[in-house]
Amino acid sequence: MDPRTDAEVIALSFTSPAEFGELFDRHATTLFRYFVRRVGPDDADSLLGELFRIAFEKRNGFDTERPEARPWLYGIASNLLARHRQGEARRLDATARLVHTAVAAPEPFTDVDARLDASRLWADVAAAIATLPQGERDTLLLFAWEGMPYDQIAAALDVPVGTVRSRLNRARGRLRELVGEHEEEQVTATLRPDRVYPLDVGDPGLFKREKERLMSTIGTPTPQEEAWTRTPAMYPRLAYADEVAALEFLTRVFQFTERREARMGGTDDEGTLAWLEFGDGVVMIGRASDAARETHHLYSPGEVNHAAVLINVTVNDIDSHYQHAVAEGATITMPIEDAFYGYRRYEADDLEGHHWHFQESLDAIRAREQEQAAG
Repeated sequence: MDPRTDAEVIALSFTSPAEFGELFDRHATTLFRYFVRRVGPDDADSLLGELFRIAFEKRNGFDTERPEARPWLYGIASNLLARHRQGEARRLDATARLVHTAVAAPEPFTDVDARLDASRLWADVAAAIATLPQGERDTLLLFAWEGMPYDQIAAALDVPVGTVRSRLNRARGRLRELVGEHEEEQVTATLRPDRVYPLDVGDPGLFKREKERLMSTIGTPTPQEEAWTRTPAMYPRLAYADEVAALEFLTRVFQFTERREARMGGTDDEGTLAWLEFGDGVVMIGRASDAARETHHLYSPGEVNHAAVLINVTVNDIDSHYQHAVAEGATITMPIEDAFYGYRRYEADDLEGHHWHFQESLDAIRAREQEQAAG
């Protein structure tokens, strides 16, 4: 069965409001990153929750002939950003100060740098973007930073496609006066903040908390939605050469559950950051990229030929968990056994050599067996 379209989810939410939470799961990460690019992470946190609460309240105005809700959500986001012009100007100014030192060589600015000091160039362009009329600025950045085509920008801003073209021409015309016709598009794209420095991935519980607030306004959360109501005080981050393959392995073989709404990144340069949970435990995984090595000194065990950490996981029904892991091809490094300290345990390596220790107390096993015998 094909997944439901956004329009179908919104239509179902009129009779079952909790269905609207699926829209948050699908689009929260994208819209959060848009807010961060425009005004920074501090304001993005509050704007994300406000966006989806407004969307729920105004969903009867959504055109259900359009299968995708992303442009509609961008439109609501753009209206919210109108209140944050000063914050956006500061964000652009900070990016402009960094960009001429952060852009890796070689770049298509060699000729420009020869004619004009790079820091002054980007500062002038950033100031010009910040002073554009709201409609022109939104149109320009949806096109240059979000990669949206004209028809989706028109849907987002609720204007004809011709208006999108004219706004974009006017905005780009002002920038061409500063940098010339050939450099304008590249300079604007380079000023996207996460092209200069990585976006702050933020609090892994942010998306869960904002979804909880959203669900509290539209209905009673399900037990699964209530499972993570606080940010863990401690959780590990593991590095993988191929974090996407690791994500598939950990969910399939060890039966972890990804908090899909919290996933970040996904580009070739950044890789993916994902949070997996098992019961009330959480682990964060990401790519063993150059940035991860330089900033956090993180490596995949496959790179250094040994594991540096053992992750302990308490499971329900250790025997079934062990049988599943074996059937799915896990590398068992300690067969299942009863330990002297009162736990049944086994150990296994994942596909890149991170070492996992799974256990269940013997008391819990005996209690379950007694219940099964009584039943």
